Amino acid sequence: MHLYLKLLSGSLRSRMQYKMNFLISSLSYALIMAVDFILLAAILQRFDDVKGWNLYEVGLLYGISSVAITLYRVFGVEIHNFERYMVEGEFDSLLIRPVSPLSLLLTKNLDLSRIGGTLQGVIILIISIIGLHEKSVDTFFLILYLPVSILSGVVICFSLGLLTATIAFWTQRIKDFQTFTLYAPFNAANYPMNIYPGWLKLIFFTVIPVGFMNYTPVLFLLNKGGDLWNLLLPPAVAFVFLFIAYRFWQFGIRHYHSTGS
Repeated sequence: MHLYLKLLSGSLRSRMQYKMNFLISSLSYALIMAVDFILLAAILQRFDDVKGWNLYEVGLLYGISSVAITLYRVFGVEIHNFERYMVEGEFDSLLIRPVSPLSLLLTKNLDLSRIGGTLQGVIILIISIIGLHEKSVDTFFLILYLPVSILSGVVICFSLGLLTATIAFWTQRIKDFQTFTLYAPFNAANYPMNIYPGWLKLIFFTVIPVGFMNYTPVLFLLNKGGDLWNLLLPPAVAFVFLFIAYRFWQFGIRHYHSTGS
């Protein structure tokens, strides 16, 4: 962990050499993500609710999902872009160093422009909580649980990213896979899971468990169903899924064939 923090600090300092680029990129990314929620808000204002979920309740789901995916993209940028290590043969250089390849990937680069998306998600969470409070919803336990939900979401995002990256050991390219394992599922997680057909909900609670990071706990915290297990499941699922992803990553490394093989 000490070495990880040292490498992370060095990466952060190198990225902050271009402060204006950081500010403009962060603002641009935040505005792009904000447009998505503005369109969603416009639809909900017209129809009042979606399957019993009003604008502020959907805002909670959207905010948690946004913060989780953008934090993953900040720290896991090299995992997300792992394809080029296979295509360009750069992974070999990581294997000859006396540090875990995964540690090197996590500290090699930071995508600080995604911080804008994180702040945008936090703002939506604040607005949603204030709106719910004004509607006489008890938000005390909701606020206390938010860090757990967000952290669980980040771990689930990272696990899905790592699983997808590992596929590159056999396929070299993973961009098409990311559409099905990252982009589509996390876009779907912005909305209540009860709007989807049964077979799709099954996927979102098993193979690609994005439903656990926000929908499961919020369902209980907003008194829409469930019990205390709804609060225990997200961190438990995140831990199990991370373990599976890491073991699959190790399996992939053992079966990796160098570009010089």
